[in-house]
Amino acid sequence: MRRVGFIALLSFSGMLFGQNLELLNGKDFKQPGKLNPAYAGSQEDLIRIISEVDYGKSLQLMVEGRLPLRLGNYMVGIERTYTPDASNNMVNITYGRKRKGSNKNINWRYGGTLQLNQRSMTIPGYDSGYRFQDINGQIGSGNNVDDFRSSFDFIDLDLGVSINSKNLFAGVALQHILGQNVSFVKSQSRSIPIAANFSLGGFLNLGPKLTIFPSVLMMVNTNQTFSKASLDFATTKFNISGSYIKTDYFEHISGAIGFKLKKVFTGFKYTHPVSNTSVGVLPRFGLFLNSTVFKSRDLFKSDYAKQMKKFY
Repeated sequence: MRRVGFIALLSFSGMLFGQNLELLNGKDFKQPGKLNPAYAGSQEDLIRIISEVDYGKSLQLMVEGRLPLRLGNYMVGIERTYTPDASNNMVNITYGRKRKGSNKNINWRYGGTLQLNQRSMTIPGYDSGYRFQDINGQIGSGNNVDDFRSSFDFIDLDLGVSINSKNLFAGVALQHILGQNVSFVKSQSRSIPIAANFSLGGFLNLGPKLTIFPSVLMMVNTNQTFSKASLDFATTKFNISGSYIKTDYFEHISGAIGFKLKKVFTGFKYTHPVSNTSVGVLPRFGLFLNSTVFKSRDLFKSDYAKQMKKFY
């Protein structure tokens, strides 16, 4: 009886978290290259480390920067997740480049991410058949163990473009373009739906020591929509940010505070469910630590990079 209740709970959680890979991970301008490959290396430093620990959910480590001879920007990252709605291990390689338009006040950026994913079956066992937890959190079952794959590898491809003019910027990205088969059942095929990712933001400088950064994000695929509205405040020593997150299944509010010490930017964030549909969804705690290893001189940075360095 306990096992039946456990399976029912997991099924309900699957409905809440299902349909999207990495539903919450990487949906933040503190990880610009994961949000949109065109944003990789936004600070335009030579080497910068971005890391985050989402308690009980994921571990992330990325290195981004600017290539010499104006050859573009890069990001290389690894991620380990502990949730059923994403692959277990991920390695991503991102390349981005800036292109000046005919108008010197308008700058275009474009980029792409190739991500290698590894997924293992979770909660395997026997209970009136073989039960397993699928990649989107849903429960599957069958009578023959040989009908299932215990693990598989697949590749994701994301492409993005962005534009910035003075203190405003916008970007669009297409995610999961390759539509890889992620079914654990050997005789079936289930493709990851292509998602469109839209972002918009701007900087409002209230003097030399305070900048406000409002931003909005929306991700849409055939199964679900994800939207996030954020407001960040940056001073010379610390940052404060707040966000409202909404999907078809739940609503969250999130807050973060970060502290700056020379080349290090570190802090913590907290995400809390607020809607009735969030029953069974627990609060999330996270820590982040970003640090510049080799800094570029501001003289060679774009105005956009000088603004972004205040926020991650």
